[in-house]
Parts: sequence; structure tokens; C-alpha cells
Amino acid sequence: MQTLSLTNLVLGAWLLIVIIRRQLAAKVIRFKAMFFGLVILFGLTSLYDAFSQQHLTITWSQALLFGGLSGVSAIGFGLLRALTYHLWVNDDGLVMRQGNWLTLVLWVISIGGHLAIDQLWTGSSTTLILYIGVTLLVQRGGVWWRAQAAFPTEMQANAHLQAQHHERRQRQRERD
Repeated sequence: MQTLSLTNLVLGAWLLIVIIRRQLAAKVIRFKAMFFGLVILFGLTSLYDAFSQQHLTITWSQALLFGGLSGVSAIGFGLLRALTYHLWVNDDGLVMRQGNWLTLVLWVISIGGHLAIDQLWTGSSTTLILYIGVTLLVQRGGVWWRAQAAFPTEMQANAHLQAQHHERRQRQRERD
């Protein structure tokens, strides 16, 4: 269990550093569902491994209580962080986003709170990657929704750019 917990902490810390650095930089708004899906899948796999291989045992009431608290926290903090973003249209007509110090503070509070809940629930950090995937998916969805509401015409250009990028990657994969 210690190895899985340490792996989740190291991977989670690396993932958070990459995510937060990107969120504090000005970026074109994109919605990368595949990335979020992979992070969530990896988190679910880690949780499954904790139950099947590491012999993690909790009661159903613990699972409902702490799983529910974790889910509410992931969704709530994801939505709050989405509200902290500055949105604008750049000179190319694309909608941009950038987090700020409040985005960072909310990340620290949410991850700290989640790790505390995880320690109470499982005595480890087995759900950290899953939590990051869910809260990031909600946050990015919230940013996309806010941008769509504020800049509906310009967001069509963002969607078109994202589709082009996806098509280029598909062609590249087919060539490789």
C-alpha cells in the first residue's frame, strides 16, 4: 500500500505542477476530453489496484461518505477555479484563458483538503489521481461554458482550431 500511495503522491505532484504552470499562463481555450479521460481512467485503475492488490478495506458507509465528500469537493473546487479565470479574445479572434493567484490558492486548498480526506478514508493517497482528473474536467468544462456564454461567435473559432489540431494528430498517427 505504501508503494501505491507514494506513486500516487509523486505522480500527483508532478501532474499538479504541470497543470498549475499551464493554468497560470495565457492559453487558447481548448477542451481535451481524451486527456481528462486518461487521467480519470488511471485514477480508477489505481483505486481498483488498492482494493484488489493492496487489500484496502473500508465499509460501504465509509465509501459513500468519503467518496461523496471527495466528489462534491472535486466538482465544487473545479467550478470555483473556473470562475477565477480571466477570459478575453486575442488578436487572432481566439478566446484565451488565464488563471491567477486565486486559482493557485484554490488548487492548494482543494488538494490539501482531498489528501486529508484520503488519509481519513483509506490511510493513503489512492484517490488523488482520480480526484485531479475529475476536478480538472469540471474546471475545464466550466471555463469552456463561461467562454461560450461570453464569446459565442469567437468560441466557434476555438472549436474549429481544436478540430484541425485533432485531425492533424490523427493523420500523424496514421503515418506512424
